[in-house]
Amino acid sequence: MNKIFLILLIIILPFKAYSHGGGLNKEGCHNNHTTGIYHCHKANKSKSSSLNSPNFNFNENYFNIWLANQLGGQTEVNYNYNYNVEGSSPLEASVRIDIITDVYVIEGGLDKRSSLDSIQQAVFASTITGKKPAVAIYDTDGMWGKYEHRIWSAAKELNVKFFWVSENQIKEIF
Repeated sequence: MNKIFLILLIIILPFKAYSHGGGLNKEGCHNNHTTGIYHCHKANKSKSSSLNSPNFNFNENYFNIWLANQLGGQTEVNYNYNYNVEGSSPLEASVRIDIITDVYVIEGGLDKRSSLDSIQQAVFASTITGKKPAVAIYDTDGMWGKYEHRIWSAAKELNVKFFWVSENQIKEIF
């Protein structure tokens, strides 16, 4: 009986030793907090892995990590700042910046309505860090749409760097 238990333990133990809990999201993916790399364990075979597929459902965080790795930057960096109403005591708050490189503070977002505030966030982060403001819009539908156009137009007018990430390529529009 002990030999059978020992044999089963030897067979099962190697499989358990290479796995980890990891807190996977609904796509079977997670961010490795040690390396900063977003990766997947349980690929959903029914979903396309193309960025421009309508079934593609990675979130903004995935793309921010990907872009930061491409540009040699860091993601999710917090900065504290002081503010006050004229004549009152200073108050402190913080802002989280999606991507920081040696040159840019980058606010990333999907090509959705929720990204329309990216310009304001990038410009404000620039005032705190002294770096140049930039926005990155991640194309999820394979086309230049109304939200890309609105954000690009504002970025161009305000001289904010604009990155359009489409088909896993970084396209600097200006």
